[in-house]
Amino acid sequence: MDSVFSSLTESPVTSGDFTLEKSAAKLKKPLKSSGTFVFCDEGVIWKTLKPFPSTMAVTKTSLIQIKSDGTKTVTDASSNEVFKSVAQTLSSIFSGKRESLEECFNVTSFDADSSSWTMKLIPKDRTIAAALNLIELGGNIKTKKASLDSIKIFQSQTDITTYSLINQQYRQELTDGEKALFK
Repeated sequence: MDSVFSSLTESPVTSGDFTLEKSAAKLKKPLKSSGTFVFCDEGVIWKTLKPFPSTMAVTKTSLIQIKSDGTKTVTDASSNEVFKSVAQTLSSIFSGKRESLEECFNVTSFDADSSSWTMKLIPKDRTIAAALNLIELGGNIKTKKASLDSIKIFQSQTDITTYSLINQQYRQELTDGEKALFK
C-alpha cells in the first residue's frame, strides 16, 4: 500500500479523461457523463464535456461550480462532514498522506500484485456512513508506476457512482487556467 501511495504522489499533478456512471434504484437507466479531470494537492477539477459542459473544482473546504455560460458559484462546505471526508480522501491519496486517509476510513482491504491494485474504504464516522457505505479504489501498476483508474462510491447497495479514469498524464504543476479554477 505504501508503494502505491508513493507512486501516485511522484507527480504533483495528475490529469486525464473520465467517464462517470451513476446508477440508482430510482433511475430507469444510469446517468452518464464524461470529460477531463485534474488531481492535485489543492483539490480536484472535474470538467464535464458531455452531456452538458460545466466545471467543478473541489477544494478541502469548498465546492466551486462554473456553468457553461461562465456563471460561478462557490459553496462553503467546511462544515459538511461528508464533503470534507471525500475531499480529504482524494487529497490524501494524491499527497501520500496515508494517516490522514485512515483518520476518516477503515481500510478493509488492500490487494496488489505486479499489475493492479484495489482498496476498499469504509467510513468511520456515522454521519459519513449515513451518506456513503463504501469507497472502492483501483488501478494498474506498470513498470512500478501505479495509476488510479477507478473510483466507486457506494451510497447504498443500489446507488453507485463510478468514475473511470483514463489517459493519465503526470505533470509538475498546474496550468494558470487550472490554478484560477481553485480561486
